[in-house]
Amino acid sequence: MTDRSRDAASVQREYVRVSKSLNRKEEQYVKERQAMVEKCLKDNGIKYKQEHVPVIAVLGSGGGERAMVGLLGSLAQMAEEKLLDSITYLCGVSGSTWCMASLYEDPKWSVNVAADKKKIVDRLSNGSFSKSDMLKWLSVAVEDENYSLTDFWAATVVYNIIKEIDRHHLSEQEARDSTNPYPIYTAIDKGLKEDNQTAPCWFEISPHEAGYSHVGAYVDTSLFGSQFENGKPKTPPKEEDMLYLQGLCGSALGDGKENITQILQWIWDWIHKLLSHFQSTNKSENSALNEDPAYKMLERLVQLHDSFENDDKSVVLLEKIIKLQQESNTNSSRVRVLQKNEWLKLNAEERQTYVADLSIEICNALEGLFGPLKGIPDIVRKTIIALYNWTWGTKFNFLYKYPAKEVEHIPAALLSDEKRDLEDAGILLNSPYVAALRSERKVDLILSFDFSSDDPFLTVKKAADYCKEAGRPFPSLVIEPGEEKNPKDFYVFKDNTKAPIVVHFPLFNTVNCGEKIEKWRKRYKTFQGPYSKEMIEDLLLVSSRNVKNNKQKILNEIQAACAR
Repeated sequence: MTDRSRDAASVQREYVRVSKSLNRKEEQYVKERQAMVEKCLKDNGIKYKQEHVPVIAVLGSGGGERAMVGLLGSLAQMAEEKLLDSITYLCGVSGSTWCMASLYEDPKWSVNVAADKKKIVDRLSNGSFSKSDMLKWLSVAVEDENYSLTDFWAATVVYNIIKEIDRHHLSEQEARDSTNPYPIYTAIDKGLKEDNQTAPCWFEISPHEAGYSHVGAYVDTSLFGSQFENGKPKTPPKEEDMLYLQGLCGSALGDGKENITQILQWIWDWIHKLLSHFQSTNKSENSALNEDPAYKMLERLVQLHDSFENDDKSVVLLEKIIKLQQESNTNSSRVRVLQKNEWLKLNAEERQTYVADLSIEICNALEGLFGPLKGIPDIVRKTIIALYNWTWGTKFNFLYKYPAKEVEHIPAALLSDEKRDLEDAGILLNSPYVAALRSERKVDLILSFDFSSDDPFLTVKKAADYCKEAGRPFPSLVIEPGEEKNPKDFYVFKDNTKAPIVVHFPLFNTVNCGEKIEKWRKRYKTFQGPYSKEMIEDLLLVSSRNVKNNKQKILNEIQAACAR
C-alpha cells in the first residue's frame, strides 16, 4: 500500500453497476443493523411492528470545524441519551464528513463514543501540524496527473484544522459489522451543476461503492480513482486516502461562491509559506537557489500576483520576468510578457486575467527545469496552474464510453468525458438530504443537524426544492414569522404523504443561546483558524443541548415513524 493509493491484488469481474437498486452489501448491512435498532426501540419503550422497523437517518450539514465539532457533540449526546442505536444511516457533507472520518477510524465508535470524543477533542486542541508530513503527502499527490486544488486544500487547510493525515481508505471499512450506523459521504459533479443539472450531479461515497445517486451509476469504492474505458478499468485500483476524501467533501467549507475570494487568499498564503519554507530549508544550497532562473521566475510570478495593482512594482517584476525567461529558455510561451506602456494601459480586471494566462504558460514551461531544486517548486507550479484554472476534485470518469445499451437516463457528458471534477456538495445544498431521500433506502425519519452559518432553514428549503425537481415526496414547511432569524432548537415537518418525517435542529437558537445568537455566529465563523480548546468545549456543550433538551420529542417522532 502506498501513502495515498491502494493497490489491490485482483480486480472484480463486474466493474460498473448501472442500477437504481441499493448495493447488495449495503442491503445486508442495513438488515443486520435492524437488530440493534429494534433493541434500542424496546429499551426506550417504543412500540413498533415487527414487519416495519423504522429507518432513521442522521444528517450532518457543512460548516467547516463548526460542523465537525457540532456533529461530534450531537452524536455523543445521542449516545448518552441511549438514542444512537436507533440510527441506520449517518450522512455527511463538507465539515461534517471530517467528524465522520475521525469517528469511523474506530470500528466500534458507537460503543466508545465518550472515549473517541475525548481523543478527537484532544487532537483538535493540542495536535500539531507538521510541514514535513504535509510536504511528504503533497510530494506524492503532485505526481498524479489529476492533481488539483483538492489535494492542496486537503494537505494545507483541512490538515491544519483536523491535525491528522489519515492514510486509511474508506473501502477498508467494507467488511465491518453493523456496530455503527452506515456512513455515506457526499459531493457533487461540478460540470453537471454548472449545466443546471442539479439532480443528476449528486455523488455519494460509501465503504462499498461510489457514484451518482440520482442517476444510478456506481463503481466499487476501491476502484474509485482508476482510469476507465468501456466499463472496464485501464489501470490498477487507485483509491485516495481519507485525508483526500475529507478535502474532496470539504473543499469549499460549504459556503460556495461567497467565499471564493477568501479561498483564493488562503491558497496564495500557503503558496508563499511553501516558497519561504523552501528557501529556509535550502540555506546550504543558497548559491544554487540564487542562480536558478526557473525558481526565481516562479518567485517573481507569485510576487506579480500580489502586486498587480502597484504600477511601479509590477512593471519592475515584468521586466525581471522577461530577463528570466531568456535565461531559462522559456520565452517560447504563447503569452508575451508585456512592455511597460502596454501593461499600464490595462485596468485591474484585465491585469488579473493577463497574470492568470501568463502564470499558466510560464508554469507549464518551467516543468522539469528545477533539477535538484524540484519538490516544493513543483508543488507550487502545479498548484498555481490548478488555481488559475480553478480545478477541484479531478477524477477519472468510470462511465467514460460505457457500452450499455440502455443509458438514455445518463447525462451525455458522463459518457463522453474521460475525467470529471467533483467538489464540496455544500456549494449546492449544505446538507446531505439527497442521500437520505434516495427512495431505495426507504428512510422514515430524518434527524437533520444544521450547522450552517446564516439562514438556519436554507438547507431544508433547498431540500424541498430538490424533491420538487426530482419528483420525490417531501413534507410541507411551516416556519412561524420571526423565527427565520431567531429559530427554536427543534422543528418537525411532516404531513400525510409518503414523505419522511423531518426533524430540524438549528445549531444556534433561542433555547441554547438566548438573545445572543448573532454573537455565537460571529464567534464561530466558517473561515477562521483552528478553534481553541475553550471554543471547542463551548461548542460541544451548545450542540449537545439540542439533543439533551429534546430527547422526549425525538422519541415521540420515532414512535410516530413506527406508526406510519
